Amino acid sequence: MKLSEQKRLALIEAAKEEFTQFGFHAANMDRVCERAGTSKRTLYRHFTSKELLFIEVINLLVAQPHKVGFEYQSTRSLADQLHDYFAAKIDLLYRTIGLDVLRMIVGEFVRDPALTQQYLALMGTQDTALTAWLQAAIKDGKLIEKDVAPMATTLMNLFHGQFLWPQLLAAVELPDVKQQQIMMDEIIRVFVLSYGVSSPSHLSIELKP
Repeated sequence: MKLSEQKRLALIEAAKEEFTQFGFHAANMDRVCERAGTSKRTLYRHFTSKELLFIEVINLLVAQPHKVGFEYQSTRSLADQLHDYFAAKIDLLYRTIGLDVLRMIVGEFVRDPALTQQYLALMGTQDTALTAWLQAAIKDGKLIEKDVAPMATTLMNLFHGQFLWPQLLAAVELPDVKQQQIMMDEIIRVFVLSYGVSSPSHLSIELKP
């Protein structure tokens, strides 16, 4: 790895710690440079603004390296495939990223809507793996023919309403494994009954043991 790339990664790691501890507005670029062992000149050579550095940190934590792989499998029920997808999403939220980091990000976005718009403009909002899965399920005759964007939004709103927002904003305790199972089953039941083609053989929405 080239020295410049090493410095860039060191800056991102230092910024992650700084933003998590202090938030965006209170974060200090001098402290970031001190943590990373670099100069401010090096910092601004890699990141032209504090906003872009913050967005890069979010992307590192939340988006690119941790996207959940999700490929459509015609031989498996929709329910089983969605169950695996949600289980991976839960692991991502609670263990890979962590609620402290997510709480910091959401707090900064609420405080500064312009920052939210800048992030969304650069990174986009669609889970491309989920979109592709929905399109494949429609093509396979398992889901009704419909624009996949609102379908994906509905599914993720159901998921976040159970597994993210209560824990993030209302300090609700993380669900244990049994609770997670019940909550996932209910989300899948609602989604599949709403969008699935009425054929029990492939809907298969029986509760898992």
